[in-house]
Amino acid sequence: MKLIKLLLLATAFLSSSVFAKEQTSPDQLLESVANTLFSDIAQVNAKGNASKEAMSAIVSKRLMPHIDVKFVSFKLLGKHIKGIEREQAVRFIDAVDHYLTGTYAGALMKYTGQKVVFEKNNAKSDSEYATVNTQIVEPNAPTIDLSFKLRLGKNDEWKVYDIVAEGISLLSAKQKEITQRISDVGLEQVITELKNK
Repeated sequence: MKLIKLLLLATAFLSSSVFAKEQTSPDQLLESVANTLFSDIAQVNAKGNASKEAMSAIVSKRLMPHIDVKFVSFKLLGKHIKGIEREQAVRFIDAVDHYLTGTYAGALMKYTGQKVVFEKNNAKSDSEYATVNTQIVEPNAPTIDLSFKLRLGKNDEWKVYDIVAEGISLLSAKQKEITQRISDVGLEQVITELKNK
């Protein structure tokens, strides 16, 4: 559970208010996102408004535009993607977006000033996928290794689709959970559950 909380906290480092029109490298994106995110959090905390609703607003504005929610949603569906109707797919993507927004907002409530160190992106210049390795450094605690997995979209913008913490993929873990849940109770019930979290 602690690992999942760290993954969620790390994902919160991804938000940004302005995304340059020219292609930004994955590591530049992550650093820019982190700077803007913590500026917003500092303003909310200074006003004493650090509620989940305030954090959800920050996540919606700063973080979610940089998460490839559609790609993540299709991965979460796994084998259940076959035969899904378009309207159902749209509602599932919306439910995943809602779930991620709430999850990341909850993680931001736990932020206490940990330092994040970004390594330079090692992807080939013509690659559509990249990994940015980072470390979360906190005094008197072990350093946490994180890898952000990004893919280049059709609009030439990098978006995050997975985070790997200490060798554990958040996407793979959630995919197993959601795929099994769909098998057990059906897609409509899972959509309802995601919307209510």
